[in-house]
Amino acid sequence: MNRRAFQGGFSLVELMVAMVLGLLITAAAASLLNTNQRTFQLQQAESRLQEQGQLAMRFIVDDVRMSGFRDDSVAAALLPAIITTATGGIAASANDDDNGNDRLTVSHHARQDCEGNPAPGAGVDIEDMAYQDVINTYWVDDDGNLRCRGNQATPLTSGVTLLAGVSSFQVLYGIDTTNHDGIPFAGRYVTADDIGTEVVLAVRLSVLLGARAPALGDGGEQTFYVLDEDVTLDTGLSLFRQFNASVALRNYPWDTI
Repeated sequence: MNRRAFQGGFSLVELMVAMVLGLLITAAAASLLNTNQRTFQLQQAESRLQEQGQLAMRFIVDDVRMSGFRDDSVAAALLPAIITTATGGIAASANDDDNGNDRLTVSHHARQDCEGNPAPGAGVDIEDMAYQDVINTYWVDDDGNLRCRGNQATPLTSGVTLLAGVSSFQVLYGIDTTNHDGIPFAGRYVTADDIGTEVVLAVRLSVLLGARAPALGDGGEQTFYVLDEDVTLDTGLSLFRQFNASVALRNYPWDTI
């Protein structure tokens, strides 16, 4: 009897309290895990946007910076640095080309076009390739892909994709409005349609890039100011980043400055 009196256990109330505490701890751990997963997904999406956007912008900026470059080994007259008239099957620079995005077309002497195509008959090694009149055009197709097309392939290709998920691609051109004063100064930035006969001394680029990010939830509409365009987008379940660059052209006809 004495031994039985000292035997004990948990009461029903104690078991219920323990179960409730266990459920609370489990719910807190699940909530923390879900939050960490959402944060990780957002960080991955943002890292991809930053990496892809910066790489694409660097590629275009390097090409634009070389526009107008002339190598003495090329006998043909150099085309304008910024192409405003369709040339050799390549479309010209244009404002709001087809789908609200601008088109940028540049020209310079190079061994390869933006697709990596060498001039026909050129050597395999880059050092053996001859300089040619290269024309590269950048535009956004109807699927939101920023594409590049060069003029060195035979026959011409449909171009290559540099960047996917582009919501807006806008370009402005800095022109010298006081010609023949000996001072290169981009006094005004205009669209491709307004360049006319003015000398382009600088180019401004802006790309609005988006990616799916379900962890964000519903975000509503937001207006992005992409150079001369206002773009209103539904930001629900999506992450957007804007990339801007201003490029001073190195090669321009000095006698017109």
